[in-house]
Amino acid sequence: MSAKDGKERGKALPRWVSFFMIICTFTGAVLSSILIYFVQGEFPYEVLAGGLAAALILTVIEVIKQKRKKDHVPEADERIIHNVFRFFSYASHISLAIIFIALGIFTLLGKESISIFYLWIFFFAYIWVVGIGALVVKRR
Repeated sequence: MSAKDGKERGKALPRWVSFFMIICTFTGAVLSSILIYFVQGEFPYEVLAGGLAAALILTVIEVIKQKRKKDHVPEADERIIHNVFRFFSYASHISLAIIFIALGIFTLLGKESISIFYLWIFFFAYIWVVGIGALVVKRR
């Protein structure tokens, strides 16, 4: 393998990373469906259908994105990657601090248990904030 082959492979690799992530996501949906089938005894077709629909939609979006791209400039440079990493670390530390403070407040109020519903709300709020925030940070 020559240095020229390595450069050509380096140019082609970023093009296929998104497709690899889509395939891994669909594989996760299939494996989770199989796991649920073995645990509960009923195959969840809706999970498989949702995973297939998501994979098809993401594949179409990625193909259109690849066709429209004219240059070979990467989407993110070192500065953007550093900013996104810093945002993720700040967001996770702040969310852990919120959970720790809330746990202390609940303990001081004399609560013996916390409803799982509130944890799910916090979890989904964290996912939304981090997802939207990462898009904003990446575009800056």
